[in-house]
Amino acid sequence: MEALIQDQPNPGVTQEYPLLTTKKGEVPLWDHPFLKGTKVLPKKYYPYTNLESVVEHFTRGRLDEKDFTLLKVLGDAICANENQLRRYLLPIMSSSQTSLRLDRLRRNGFVERWKIRIHGEEDAVKPPAPFTLGMAGFKLLKHYYNSDFFMDANRWDSLGVGGIKRYVSMNELRCLMAEMNILKKWKWNPIIATNHQNNRPLGAGIIEFPQGQMNFLIDRVQGTQNYIGYFKERLFNWKNIYEHYGRIPVSEFPDNTSYIIIFASTLSIANHIHQELMLDTFPFNIWVCVEEDVLESGFNTSFYIPNKQDLKRIRLDF
Repeated sequence: MEALIQDQPNPGVTQEYPLLTTKKGEVPLWDHPFLKGTKVLPKKYYPYTNLESVVEHFTRGRLDEKDFTLLKVLGDAICANENQLRRYLLPIMSSSQTSLRLDRLRRNGFVERWKIRIHGEEDAVKPPAPFTLGMAGFKLLKHYYNSDFFMDANRWDSLGVGGIKRYVSMNELRCLMAEMNILKKWKWNPIIATNHQNNRPLGAGIIEFPQGQMNFLIDRVQGTQNYIGYFKERLFNWKNIYEHYGRIPVSEFPDNTSYIIIFASTLSIANHIHQELMLDTFPFNIWVCVEEDVLESGFNTSFYIPNKQDLKRIRLDF
């Protein structure tokens, strides 16, 4: 069974924002204006919908320790595709075991599987399936980790593809840093300068460099939205904070040097943002991470720093 999530534009509607392509002239999957998503329910579907049944299922041993770990990893990731979950869990189980457990956990609503396609190219582009916590998985984790944040399964009906693509794309960066053993801590939507009213980055991480630790404040560019206005509002808010504190404090993070990381799918989008916002004029460190370079040449060489009118590519050594 499939439930269509109405988050995708009408193919007959003109794209509102410039459609900027990769160096090869391709439109990245997550920036495609005709992206659509469906929640795919298993044929044998018997979801648990209340806390009592969920806890009973767990306490009677129908979920083992690895099942619980898988749910916790997915809950901490908010939304990750199957490939990412396999990589996150590789230290404790094989890729095939991860996939088998995901299939079993779907039956009782502990996890939910999504299908992402491009309208009109359904058979041509088939990315790994994203997964989110289902009703049962959310209730179980929230019961045992009550103070932690987990995305309520009901919210995905309104977040739709827009939410799916933000978290899957960010999890690719998060997963890479974890695999490189340079990610020492991660926080989604961290509070800036102890004020809930300040603009927040989508994620923040403590990154281990040879010369010490740094705080990366990372946000993803959404190519089908008004990303210039989005980043302009955030950068000027953080500029005011920096001028007041002399740094950008992140709640629950040490006072390391902070770097704003703008994560863009293509170099063309990165250049457009720099031309519009003049990133080199801000008083704090701003780097741009380009996804197409991550895929082509690796994480270390995917970063750029604003340099007057241009973006200068750099190499990071970890």
